[in-house]
Amino acid sequence: MNFLAHCSLAHDAAEVWQCSEQERIGLLAGAVIGDFVKGPIPTDWPTPLRAGARLHRKVDALSNLNPAIRTNCNRFPTHLRRLAPIFVDLLADHCLSLNWQTHYDMEIEYFSQTCYAALEEYAQFQNPNAQALSQYMRNVDLLASYDEWPHVRRGIKSVLRRLRQEGLLEEVETASLATLAGTHTDFATYYPDLRQAWHSWNAFDAIAAPQNS
Repeated sequence: MNFLAHCSLAHDAAEVWQCSEQERIGLLAGAVIGDFVKGPIPTDWPTPLRAGARLHRKVDALSNLNPAIRTNCNRFPTHLRRLAPIFVDLLADHCLSLNWQTHYDMEIEYFSQTCYAALEEYAQFQNPNAQALSQYMRNVDLLASYDEWPHVRRGIKSVLRRLRQEGLLEEVETASLATLAGTHTDFATYYPDLRQAWHSWNAFDAIAAPQNS
């Protein structure tokens, strides 16, 4: 999942777990900041932020195992499938943004501003890369703009630049567009599954007993 889906699933989890406002803010911030933490989650972070980062990792783990996401990855040409999970993450945000009102009652613009405010509250825990992304997200209102294909293309380009595979941009974009009809079908299957996962797993319990999470 990419940032919009991660934040939206954090919102779902906060609802299921009947979180306090501060816990909800931490989950939303951790949904983004968690992408920039490798290795153990810092134990000196506030509990809500630690839970948000732990939730981010759980979403990634469940995504890796979901059959519909595997199907979505297999829609890409064989030689691109090693990287396909990254592209599927970006396409998930595109699908979610285009179908936002199917899943949520609130306006996506309101939700995006709520997420940016959460990131601002936990700004001191962000490394420079996370800070740069947070600022960019707010500047272009990225979370509310994934329905616009140029933002998806920019995400693909950014990923390929980090992988030093910039020459694949046109091919990956063409393949991504070719999968869109099937991607919407796959998304309609796997996203509700992920939303339901929080009835049987709780990030706050997980960080309290990490050996069992």
